[in-house]
Amino acid sequence: MMGLRKRSRTCSVAAVLLLVPQTAFAEEWWKDSFAAEGSSPCDNNDSIVTFTDKAVEMWEVGCTLDKVQKINRLDVVILDMSCTDGESTDKRRELLLKLEDNKVLRYPQHEVLQRCSELRAQPSPDPNVATPR
Repeated sequence: MMGLRKRSRTCSVAAVLLLVPQTAFAEEWWKDSFAAEGSSPCDNNDSIVTFTDKAVEMWEVGCTLDKVQKINRLDVVILDMSCTDGESTDKRRELLLKLEDNKVLRYPQHEVLQRCSELRAQPSPDPNVATPR
C-alpha cells in the first residue's frame, strides 16, 4: 500500500512539471548574431550566423525554421530547418546549448559561438606590440 501511495505522489509531481509551460524555463537567449569564438569582429566575418524566431542566416546559406524545441529546465534549443544555398535545399537539425560564459555551443558542428555584440566590445590587440615569449 505504501509503495502505491509513493508512486501516485511521484506521478502527480511529474504531471505538474509537464503542465508548466516550456517558456517558463527557456529564454530567447539564442536569438542574436554570433561568430566563431575568438574570431574578428562581426563585420565582414564569414563565420557569422544569425538566429531569429523564423530563420537562420549564415554565409551563403539561408534556413527557414520548421520547428523549434525548447528543453525544459535547460538552456537548450533544437532547431529543425530547411536550408538552401541557392542551388540545393536540404533539411538540417541543430542543437544550441547556452554556455556559462554567455557563449553558445552549436552541435553537430562542435562550434563555440560568441555574440557579435561581445566581439565588438573587446579591444583589438595592437598589431605593433610584440607578444612576450
